[in-house]
Amino acid sequence: MSKDRNKLITLALVGACSFGVWKAGQALLADDETQGTEHAVNQVWIDHIPRDDRDMIKHFVLIDHRDGQFGSVGRSSQWRHSIEVFRWRLQHNTLNLFFPQERQRGEVKVRTWRCEGEAPAPFELCLELTNKSGHSLVLYSRDDWKIEPRDVRDSLDDIAEDAPTLAGVLHSFEDGEAEALAELDLEGAESWQLRDWF
Repeated sequence: MSKDRNKLITLALVGACSFGVWKAGQALLADDETQGTEHAVNQVWIDHIPRDDRDMIKHFVLIDHRDGQFGSVGRSSQWRHSIEVFRWRLQHNTLNLFFPQERQRGEVKVRTWRCEGEAPAPFELCLELTNKSGHSLVLYSRDDWKIEPRDVRDSLDDIAEDAPTLAGVLHSFEDGEAEALAELDLEGAESWQLRDWF
């Protein structure tokens, strides 16, 4: 009985070790497409810190909200806003977008990475969006520019308090926008190109 028990313990240990090695291998060799989007969602992204109240900045936000997945893209200063709200779906590193105003849809590849030191100060995170034609755009963010999906408004208020020059851009979001976008039909939507906005 002792030999059988030892065999079972040995088999259990071998099984546990094999499972551990498999999990570690998955973590190390995981799909780069999925790992590269880790910071994309619920984060405020901009192309630069505004130099003054008239400086137009490019901005991009994906919010995974309780009422659905919606986002915003555009160019804004404290005095002028050009913002397009959209619905989105992220599969691995492919971001599908639907813009209800023009009934257009699009697809871009997404890649995020930690880039403190590489990006202009005070940024710590980088986001690259690339369309099918190869046009790409790099945007930046900070670790503390995270949006809490259950409390979007307060999250944006906290970011605006930390970075007052972004207040005009950040206050374009309202919780009610998500409800209006929840039931959109994608049929018949036309194609959208990244260069149309940037």
